[in-house]
Amino acid sequence: MKILYISQSTIPSRMANSIHVMKMCQAFANNGHEVTLLAPNVKNQYKKNINDIYEYYGVKKNFVIKKLFYPNNKIAFMFYTLAIFFYLLFNKKFDLVYGRFLYGCYIATILKNKVIFESHKPISGKIGKKILEKLNKNKYLKKIVVISQALKNIYLENKCLDSFKIQVAHDGADEVTNFKNKINLLGNKNYLKVGYIGHLYKGKGMEVIDSLSNKISSDIEIHIIGGHEKDIEYWKKKIVFKNIFFYGFVPHKEVGSYINALDICLLPNQREVYTQDKIESDFNISGFTSPLKLFEYMSYKKPIIASDIPVLREVLNEKNSILVKYDDIEAWINSIEALKDPKKREEIASQALCDFKFYTWRNRANLVK
Repeated sequence: MKILYISQSTIPSRMANSIHVMKMCQAFANNGHEVTLLAPNVKNQYKKNINDIYEYYGVKKNFVIKKLFYPNNKIAFMFYTLAIFFYLLFNKKFDLVYGRFLYGCYIATILKNKVIFESHKPISGKIGKKILEKLNKNKYLKKIVVISQALKNIYLENKCLDSFKIQVAHDGADEVTNFKNKINLLGNKNYLKVGYIGHLYKGKGMEVIDSLSNKISSDIEIHIIGGHEKDIEYWKKKIVFKNIFFYGFVPHKEVGSYINALDICLLPNQREVYTQDKIESDFNISGFTSPLKLFEYMSYKKPIIASDIPVLREVLNEKNSILVKYDDIEAWINSIEALKDPKKREEIASQALCDFKFYTWRNRANLVK
């Protein structure tokens, strides 16, 4: 099958949406399909430092990337939509158009392509909602993929999509082939190493780490991998704890070596989570998110302590993780202390890895196509 993937993600970038897009394109190609990725041709600070986009994301060069016109202005999405229109008009060779860009997917149905639209958030704005309504009614739309049951419920409550057209497919991760590739983390090699990986935006969980850092025992370290420089500087000044280490941004291909080196992984999402991503900044994503790091933690066979919120319970439970109230600091501390026991860590981590088999990128690509 020849698949065209339409994305609005800036590639390359540090955003999770770009990782998702690249991993899904690789997964479609791994499953035997011929894949072309359309992405905006935008100027960004990462381009000049990256010679090989595929290598930067740690994916195979088994699909083609095409960059289309995307100006630096408020109506750039309109120009990009028009560029997609002309691309599809002169390239009528695809069996399926798959994508996360609503306007591009709608244009594809107008040009009589079979389309699957993937949504990671509710659609906002009068124009967006109208386009979604038209897409929903178009006979060339095969289905709409959402990243959680919670997001599906939002769409159904808003009565903007037909239930039978919506498919839930949580995010994923690659299967791990090397559990021994470990970075040498800072600190004392004999201390328990607790880690958080990801951005440091409001609600992602640094509030929890800040609160527990001056209460946990001295033989525990906290390792923070990721974050923009300004966020790192903010938290460095705020957290007074000698056993905390910040590593800053790490290319996704190297993240696994950091996860391998950790004893415990944290997923401390709060009631409200916002991002600085221009594509996804309109929403509090806490209620419907499907964090990539959750599946990466599972794939690397790590014991997870996570916030006990409904959307995370779509994947996690008391056997494959420890779930605690998001703002109960004592519960977070007690959970970390409990996982000083290697047998307890092994028990939870083994179950997490076992459950992960449902969430590989290749399985996800098979599920949604």
